Amino acid sequence: MDKKEKTLKSEQIYEGRVISLRKDEVLCPNGEKSLREVVSHHGGVGILIKVDDKFIIEKQYRYVFDEELYELPAGKLEKGEEPLEAAKRECLEETGYRPLEMIHLGDMVPTCGYSNEVIHLYYCPKSVKEERHLDSDEFIDIMFLTMEEIETMIKEGKVVDSKLLSILTLYKAKIL
Repeated sequence: MDKKEKTLKSEQIYEGRVISLRKDEVLCPNGEKSLREVVSHHGGVGILIKVDDKFIIEKQYRYVFDEELYELPAGKLEKGEEPLEAAKRECLEETGYRPLEMIHLGDMVPTCGYSNEVIHLYYCPKSVKEERHLDSDEFIDIMFLTMEEIETMIKEGKVVDSKLLSILTLYKAKIL
């Protein structure tokens, strides 16, 4: 059975600087009509940065959850920006480490049921320390943790960031 849905109508609901939202009416493979709400996003990057024998993990307050979360250094793609360039930029901006080597581990889709966002995941095994350049609305603590410390945090339920969980799987499958 061909499972592809056909778009019958599309209505733009919201256009913001980070996301847009539309409502589509689709024809399902069984002939029934249904509605799809779609969040469009330019995509993003996440970087696993190794410094000596530790990895950089960020802790920052996230408004939508009203708490601080442990995350990868990451950021959104600017319109038309190449993922590798965004990863290099975010690496330096958020952590103060300029990447000397970047390895693309793969991509992830964090919410495939309603968003087209793709996050490109990179591993940075070599970098040089420089100065951080946080955006004016970013307040990020960086931590240097061993893989064992990160895994303990995951087991304790302290890590819920999908980028961090995904990149560790890719890192173990492709690098270790």
